[in-house]
Amino acid sequence: MKFRHLLVGLTALGCAFAATAASTIANTSASALGKATDPPFVDLDTGTFSSSSSASGNGAGATADASVQLGVIKLYASSFGGAGNSIGDAHAGASYGEDITISSAGFNGMQAKVKMGVTLQGLIDPTGGGYGSVDFFFGVGSNTNSFLGTWTANSNPAFPGGFPVANVSAVAGGPLYYSGIHEITANITLGSVFTVIERLRLHTHKVDCGGTDLQCSFSAAGSATADFGHSSYWNGISAISVLDPNSGLYVPADLSLFSVSSPSGLDWTKSFAPVPEPSTLWLMAVGGLVAGWRCRRAARPTST
Repeated sequence: MKFRHLLVGLTALGCAFAATAASTIANTSASALGKATDPPFVDLDTGTFSSSSSASGNGAGATADASVQLGVIKLYASSFGGAGNSIGDAHAGASYGEDITISSAGFNGMQAKVKMGVTLQGLIDPTGGGYGSVDFFFGVGSNTNSFLGTWTANSNPAFPGGFPVANVSAVAGGPLYYSGIHEITANITLGSVFTVIERLRLHTHKVDCGGTDLQCSFSAAGSATADFGHSSYWNGISAISVLDPNSGLYVPADLSLFSVSSPSGLDWTKSFAPVPEPSTLWLMAVGGLVAGWRCRRAARPTST
């Protein structure tokens, strides 16, 4: 029952933007459950921009952290449990939504297609009886052109479990890494408001425990970490096509013809990913030069 209530609360993250122009929600929970006769340790925390929860006791524990701002989500969830009916359970979730208007003096009122994207990267690292899952949504309001993915992993052995194959590196018994850019093409009316929504959730616990499962008391110890601490950044608007009423076709248009506005004032045409500091770029360049010099030196013939 408690888990179902939590799911209801996390589901609300994706529906909370209808009444507000710009919103961010972060939610975490962590619990440590011992034997059936032991009282649970539960910590639930919800915040506008960030949230943290932790719990431990009876051979189990969990930690969850979430932070969010418009266009950026960072999550972390980790839990462990000893052998038997000892369960650590962690949830981390975050969402943001923003009303955006794309306008042009010559095109307002016309139908258009807008291509936009977000990056997503992180890992699930389970051991023993551990289990981790990731749930991701990116879309424009109720627009059918949205992306929804759910990926899971356990450790015996680790398996792709729904990760897009091209973006997965999996080792049996080891972590699963995910990294990719998700783009959608949304139908909009130029000069009218549309709402961009992104939602990300993590969950870690023991794969073979829960409910009234009698085998739970015999389950092996396990842990799981879902680390999406630098997980998702808005990747910008990459293309706009306008419907030609004569041909019925969408014609690509120059992005410079349009202006993008929102209540936050953010420039949604650009990527929100951090740019390396100039000193970091310089060090990377020097490192490349040194590596090249070493390779050339190693390749020189030596005299005897």
